[in-house]
Amino acid sequence: MNPQDAQASLDQIRALQDRTREEMVRKIFPWPFVIVSALGLFAVFTSIDLGQPWDSLARGLGLAVFMGSGLLHAFRITVLPRPTALMIAILIGITPVHFVAFVIGRIAGFSLFGLPAHGFLSQAMAGGALAAVVYIAIMPLASRIIAWIALQGHGSAVR
Repeated sequence: MNPQDAQASLDQIRALQDRTREEMVRKIFPWPFVIVSALGLFAVFTSIDLGQPWDSLARGLGLAVFMGSGLLHAFRITVLPRPTALMIAILIGITPVHFVAFVIGRIAGFSLFGLPAHGFLSQAMAGGALAAVVYIAIMPLASRIIAWIALQGHGSAVR
């Protein structure tokens, strides 16, 4: 192999790495999975004001949908990003936003709509709806930030 062939091979490898990173970034947080996860989050927050045994059932089902959609997405994509500490910190950092949105929605449900504290149509349902909407609204921003981190190309980007 002469030096020109070696350089051409290295250039091709770099181009394929860039294409792999672009494919990985394109598939971070697809909308169907985000919406299904938001429905699971809604079920978890809404279940707080339900009576026994419905609260446990709804909370378990909501957690299964929320976590299951993430796991299903991880198994379906062919290229997974190698998580960095910054990516994990961003995902953990946006978690309190959902809880704050839930509390604000719950307070708004009581003060604006006069919703009862318990039952099917309750303050928790208003808070859960707001938390789900905030989750859907914040995911494009989180996706862009994680894509930016993945495209930086520090080390191997895939596992």
